Amino acid sequence: MDLNALKVLTNDTIKAIRNFDIVTPELFKETFLTKAQEHKIPIDLEALADQTLDLTLHKVYEIEAQTKTNTQLLQKNIDMATTAIDMQDKNLLDQVQAQMRELNRRISLLEEQVYLDELTKAYNRKWLFEKFLIDAKFTQNGSMAFIDIDTFKEINDTYGHVTGDKVLAMVTHLTKTIPQTRTIRYGGDEFILISSEQEAAALTEKMQKLCHTLEKKRFRYQRHTFAIQLSYGIVTFKAGDTFEEVIETVDQMMYRHKHSKKPAQTVK
Repeated sequence: MDLNALKVLTNDTIKAIRNFDIVTPELFKETFLTKAQEHKIPIDLEALADQTLDLTLHKVYEIEAQTKTNTQLLQKNIDMATTAIDMQDKNLLDQVQAQMRELNRRISLLEEQVYLDELTKAYNRKWLFEKFLIDAKFTQNGSMAFIDIDTFKEINDTYGHVTGDKVLAMVTHLTKTIPQTRTIRYGGDEFILISSEQEAAALTEKMQKLCHTLEKKRFRYQRHTFAIQLSYGIVTFKAGDTFEEVIETVDQMMYRHKHSKKPAQTVK
């Protein structure tokens, strides 16, 4: 099954199972299949490695357990604060403040697990739809770049997935250096840059500099070196625009850019 489709199904499944008090492996798989039917994506559980589902479910359990621990700690702090105020115990209040700082740290780490892509540490689709968009609509004006790494499948097939992962990490690192932008790993080798710039020309100039920087870099695999190129499209959006319409437009622009170039020579 396509990696992007798997990510969409996994995210939808996690959202659905939040409504249940108890989540079992059987319930997870049943919900996963239901979401696959809703998206009209054919899936065979025997063909799909159970390990993939088990690892995803394990992550769900881990996040759930951490959330419960944090909730218990919060309640404990509330009780301690009430006691400290009643008794006017400054030492106890200081202890509550120290524990609240620790709780904030734990919550930050938990949000990092939920909203950051594990490999690249860019934001993930979950962050995009749950934190940036509201009802899949933009809440502010700005511009967006949709990026695809040229010949990425060839890079993976030729040099291996470890090298491919290094390419993804490098692209993420460079996009994060662009001012006034946020980087989202949309899926596979596709990235979205969200910019507060309201003129497409401003983001276009930044993307051109990024591409120039990447083209000068050389990745090494044993005795081979290769460069990477990006294809991209850039559009502006306004508050109230739907993400689906914007991504469809910018996706077509990215493909026009890709097909306008000569095929990249990856092996040297």
